[in-house]
Amino acid sequence: MLVWILLQISRLIALVLINDINEGLESAAWMYPAYLDIFAAVFALPLIVAIITWRGLLTWVFAVIYLVISIVDHFGNFTTTTIVGPPSIVEEGMNPLLIPIIQTVIDFLFLILLFVPKFYQLFFKVDKIEKLPKS
Repeated sequence: MLVWILLQISRLIALVLINDINEGLESAAWMYPAYLDIFAAVFALPLIVAIITWRGLLTWVFAVIYLVISIVDHFGNFTTTTIVGPPSIVEEGMNPLLIPIIQTVIDFLFLILLFVPKFYQLFFKVDKIEKLPKS
């Protein structure tokens, strides 16, 4: 999961898209997905640090929220691509939905894993509590 989140920093490519939107080269409909991409890129490193150093309920909740927002971003990408077409940053001849579909599937798998008890428990430091002798 940590490697996948680290790879999300590449979503800073949305800065190019935002610049194109501001210059009138792209549809303003791309602004929402672009901002969510920036969110995913900016919060990737803090989430990684939190997972490594501060495991617990808050970190687990942050991971769930992060993945849900990422999935919402991908659906925004699907919708915008369908309505206004792909952005100019998509390479020529490439299926504009392929990368978002792959990203959505991986995000969704990690989201499901966060609710599987074996994986869920990795987020919590569970120390064994010694039983006190009965008095």
